Amino acid sequence: MDATASVRDFLRDFEFHDYNAQQKGSDAKVGRRAYYVYANRVEETTVSLYRPETKNGDPRIWFSKMGTYAEPFNLLALLIHHGELYLVNCSRPEITASLNDASTPLGSIAAQLRKAIDPAVVELLDMIQEISRRGFIPTLRPGDTGIGMTLETHLGIAANASKAPDYKGIEIKAKRLRGKKPNRVTLFSQVPNWSLSPINSAWNLLSTYGYQRSGKLRLNHEINATSPNSLGFQLEVDAGRDWLKQNHVDVVKDAKRHVVTWEMEHLRKRLAEKHPQTFWVGAQCRGRGAGEEFHYIQVEHTRAPKVRNFDALLEGGLISVDYLMSQKEPTKQRVRDHGYLFKIHPSDFDALFPPADVHLLAH
Repeated sequence: MDATASVRDFLRDFEFHDYNAQQKGSDAKVGRRAYYVYANRVEETTVSLYRPETKNGDPRIWFSKMGTYAEPFNLLALLIHHGELYLVNCSRPEITASLNDASTPLGSIAAQLRKAIDPAVVELLDMIQEISRRGFIPTLRPGDTGIGMTLETHLGIAANASKAPDYKGIEIKAKRLRGKKPNRVTLFSQVPNWSLSPINSAWNLLSTYGYQRSGKLRLNHEINATSPNSLGFQLEVDAGRDWLKQNHVDVVKDAKRHVVTWEMEHLRKRLAEKHPQTFWVGAQCRGRGAGEEFHYIQVEHTRAPKVRNFDALLEGGLISVDYLMSQKEPTKQRVRDHGYLFKIHPSDFDALFPPADVHLLAH
């Protein structure tokens, strides 16, 4: 079988095997003990890890006597526990059913791997529950950011520009619950690498592509990788350079110009650092502007994003970028920058995060 990127990362991160350090050919093949997990037992086998001379040495993984344990199209999971590799056939109901039974091999391993409940999670959940009991709370700031600022103020969290999570390692994100598909939510904000960007600066970007509104230049647009927006902006994941590029596409001239650059490795790092644990707090809303009110009624608790999926979600348009820029003063070349926001629809969380815990605060 192909040892896909996620498998290679998993084996390397748990110091089981590093394909990057492995030569091609049968002489460099590595064989290690592994185990097939059944509902009531484990069976020892051998896993082979190698890179063939052919096909550019694409990494391979194979388990001895695989045909006795799995069939084509089965879903297989890998676990590493105490330095040993276990293979779990998730397509066999009797095996997955044993997951919550600590007396079975799989249930025993799972019980040992499950993390204890973080006291900070319980503490923060209780604080938000108390705020929920108050019902609708007037906004402390009109506009889109009011919902988050109001919640954090009532939690006693001062506004700051830190990139770290908000409360004892937990990021807090508030969102309005509207209709069947809520608005996109912000994962993080990241300024482009201007030294790698042909446009060179925020002012050059705004002055070149911005538009006049209320006497100022503005650039407020959503950008994704699937199609150009009304300004011709489109994202592109440049895998060779490991960059995310914002291009300007001229459909009439069939021309594409590279404008802005982010380094993908830095974006992945920002995602992981920002969301080790996140409370996505949903609120019912009523009123508008300065008269808007929020009733915080649920918490969606996510953990450790699947960073490996980030590139594909950008390419597929599930993660997009918002520019929120304007000219500070009509006569000066200065930019009021509200962020380069990387956003996702809550309905796509499953593609980025492991299954979330959902807590309903009010009924």
